[in-house]
Amino acid sequence: MVKMVDVAKSAGVSTKTVSRVLNNEPHVRDNIREKVLKAVKELGYIPSASARHLRSNRSYALHIISHTLNSNFVNAIQSGALFTSQKHGYKLVLSLLETSENTAEQTIEWCENLVAKNKPDGFILIPPYNNDKIINNTLAELKIPIIRIGPNNISDNNETILIDDFAAARDIVNHLISLGHKRIAFVRGLEDQDSTHKRFQGYKRALEDANIKFDDKLVFCGEFDFVSGMIAGEKMLDLSNPPSSVFAANDDMAAGVLVSALKRNIKIPEQLSIAGFDDSELAEKMWPQITTVRQPIFEFGKRAAEILISKNSSNQEPTPDKSKIERLNYKLILRNSTSKLVAN
Repeated sequence: MVKMVDVAKSAGVSTKTVSRVLNNEPHVRDNIREKVLKAVKELGYIPSASARHLRSNRSYALHIISHTLNSNFVNAIQSGALFTSQKHGYKLVLSLLETSENTAEQTIEWCENLVAKNKPDGFILIPPYNNDKIINNTLAELKIPIIRIGPNNISDNNETILIDDFAAARDIVNHLISLGHKRIAFVRGLEDQDSTHKRFQGYKRALEDANIKFDDKLVFCGEFDFVSGMIAGEKMLDLSNPPSSVFAANDDMAAGVLVSALKRNIKIPEQLSIAGFDDSELAEKMWPQITTVRQPIFEFGKRAAEILISKNSSNQEPTPDKSKIERLNYKLILRNSTSKLVAN
C-alpha cells in the first residue's frame, strides 16, 4: 500500500508538504504542488479520510441544509457542491429539515444535534434556510462557517452567493414587453423566500418603466413547484380577460402554467407566451421549451464548496465586517415558449 511518505520521497518534499497540498492549503508554490500531485497520480496514492480527520480534528465534510429532495434547484446546487467536494477529498451530506412548523427550541436542538454528531466543516444554506435567523444564529454561535445561496436579510460575518434577482426579473419582463405584451401575469413563489419578493419587484419595475398599469388581478400565488403553477394557470385562464403572457418566478411553475394551457388547447406561444426563471433541466425538456433566466445554479454549489474548503484549509477566522456578497452573472435564454403578440 502506498503511503504518504512514499509520495513525499517521490516528489522530493516533506510529508508535511504533501499533507498541505492534499488539504489544498494556501502558500504552497505552484511547482511544488505540481510535483506532489504528479507523484500522487503516478503512485496511485489514496489519502485516508479517517487519518486526515485524526490529524486535523476536522471531518472533511460539508453539509447542505434543504427543505426538500424534490427540487431541480436543490439538485443542481448539490451537484456543483459535490463536484468541488470530491475534487478536494471532502464528503458532501444533504441534511433535510422538512418542516417549517418546528418551534425555535426544536430548530436549535436539531442544529446542535447535527453539529454534535457530524462535526461538519461548513454549511451551505439554500432557500428558505438561507434566510432563517434561528438556523443562521445557531450555527454562527457554534462557530461553523456558513455560505448562503440566494438573497436574504441576514447580516453577519458569513458570505452570500447570488445573482441580481431584481434585474433579471425586470429583464425577462422587458423581453415580454418588447414582444408587444401588456397583459403580463406573474406567478409568485414561496413567501418566506426573498427571491419571490425581488422577482416581483423586478416585474413591477418593468411594467412601470413601460407605462403599463399594474393589475393585481394578474398576480397569482405559487410555491415554486409544478402543481402550484398548474393551479395558477387554471386561475389566470379562467379570467374574462386572460393575460397574453406570463412570467413565473421559477421554471417548475412556468411548466405548470404551460401544461394547464395545453390541456385547454391553448397554443403556446401563439395564444400565450410563458417565461420562467432558473433555466433548470425541466425548462429545456418541456415542449415548447421555456424562455427563462439562466441562474448559474451548478456554479452556486461549486463556488460555495470552494469558499468553505478554502476557509478550512487556511483556518480563516470570521472578520468583523458585514456579510460579503458575491454576485454571479445571469443570462436570458430565449426559447420558443414566447413570441410576438398576435393581434386578435
